[in-house]
Amino acid sequence: MQSVYIRLALYVASTLLGLIPGAALGWVSYDAATHILTVNVEGALTALGTGLIGSVGVFAKWGIR
Repeated sequence: MQSVYIRLALYVASTLLGLIPGAALGWVSYDAATHILTVNVEGALTALGTGLIGSVGVFAKWGIR
Protein backbone atom coordinates (compact mmCIF):
# COMPACT_ATOMS: atom_id res chain seq x y z
CA MET A 1 0.00 0.00 0.00
CA GLN A 2 1.39 3.38 -0.96
CA SER A 3 1.94 6.05 1.64
CA VAL A 4 -0.46 8.40 -0.13
CA TYR A 5 -3.37 6.04 0.64
CA ILE A 6 -2.29 5.74 4.25
CA ARG A 7 -2.01 9.53 4.50
CA LEU A 8 -5.49 9.98 2.99
CA ALA A 9 -6.98 7.45 5.41
CA LEU A 10 -5.32 9.21 8.35
CA TYR A 11 -6.67 12.60 7.23
CA VAL A 12 -10.19 11.17 7.21
CA ALA A 13 -9.68 9.29 10.48
CA SER A 14 -8.31 12.37 12.25
CA THR A 15 -11.57 14.21 11.62
CA LEU A 16 -13.58 11.31 12.99
CA LEU A 17 -11.23 10.92 15.94
CA GLY A 18 -11.71 14.60 16.65
CA LEU A 19 -15.30 13.88 17.67
CA ILE A 20 -14.20 11.61 20.52
CA PRO A 21 -13.22 14.33 23.05
CA GLY A 22 -16.47 16.18 22.49
CA ALA A 23 -18.53 13.02 22.85
CA ALA A 24 -16.59 11.92 25.94
CA LEU A 25 -17.27 15.24 27.65
CA GLY A 26 -20.96 15.24 26.74
CA TRP A 27 -20.76 18.09 24.22
CA VAL A 28 -22.03 15.85 21.42
CA SER A 29 -25.14 13.83 22.17
CA TYR A 30 -27.53 11.68 20.16
CA ASP A 31 -31.12 10.95 21.11
CA ALA A 32 -32.04 7.63 19.49
CA ALA A 33 -35.76 8.05 20.18
CA THR A 34 -36.05 11.29 18.22
CA HIS A 35 -33.02 10.77 15.92
CA ILE A 36 -31.57 14.15 16.87
CA LEU A 37 -27.84 14.84 17.08
CA THR A 38 -27.10 17.80 19.34
CA VAL A 39 -23.71 19.52 19.09
CA ASN A 40 -22.59 22.19 21.52
CA VAL A 41 -20.37 24.94 20.10
CA GLU A 42 -17.59 24.14 22.56
CA GLY A 43 -17.69 20.50 21.50
CA ALA A 44 -17.52 21.42 17.83
CA LEU A 45 -14.51 23.66 18.43
CA THR A 46 -12.78 20.95 20.47
CA ALA A 47 -13.40 18.40 17.73
CA LEU A 48 -12.18 20.82 15.07
CA GLY A 49 -9.01 21.58 17.03
CA THR A 50 -8.28 17.92 17.67
CA GLY A 51 -8.85 17.00 14.04
CA LEU A 52 -6.68 19.88 12.89
CA ILE A 53 -3.85 18.84 15.19
CA GLY A 54 -4.11 15.28 13.88
CA SER A 55 -4.03 16.47 10.27
CA VAL A 56 -1.04 18.71 10.97
CA GLY A 57 0.73 15.75 12.56
CA VAL A 58 0.07 13.60 9.50
CA PHE A 59 1.28 16.39 7.22
CA ALA A 60 4.42 16.91 9.32
CA LYS A 61 5.20 13.20 9.02
CA TRP A 62 4.43 12.58 5.33
CA GLY A 63 3.59 15.91 3.70
CA ILE A 64 7.09 17.27 3.16
CA ARG A 65 9.40 15.59 0.68
